[in-house]
Amino acid sequence: MNIQKVSFIEVSYHNNDDIRILNAILSNWFSNPKILHFTAPNHQYPFKISKWISLSYADQGISTFCLKLDNWIIGHISMKLNIEENSAHLFHLIIDEKYRKKGYGKSLVKYVEQKLIDRGEFNRLSLNCVKKNQSARALYQSLGFSIVKEKKYIKMVKDLKMIEG
Repeated sequence: MNIQKVSFIEVSYHNNDDIRILNAILSNWFSNPKILHFTAPNHQYPFKISKWISLSYADQGISTFCLKLDNWIIGHISMKLNIEENSAHLFHLIIDEKYRKKGYGKSLVKYVEQKLIDRGEFNRLSLNCVKKNQSARALYQSLGFSIVKEKKYIKMVKDLKMIEG
């Protein structure tokens, strides 16, 4: 029986080696314009790593994590900390198409949640979801996120203090 090893790594959009790897992975994943739109609606097709970084990763306080399966990156998520509000905002969750609907997205979100809980200073997690992305919406709701606003996109939040323990 082949047992696959799942691991998590932190990567940086300020490290040239990480950028090279992320560019290769994301360019492949975003070769489909629909997937790029669902992940990052403000980015235009075709995917360009320089534009991706300038629009979303120029600020401080952003951490990015990848999920690896047998040393192969199959998932990506970023979070921006808001120290003043003791909250964090998740964005750019994507799982390689071949590995979707297998629990990897859930694992990645739970991993980031646990990192925030371990720090002990963050009590709220938020994210935005494209309205038409029913899979993402279902995933976030299964993880305890609630819809707080539904306009151009869906804003969802989760109280982290309730899951501490």
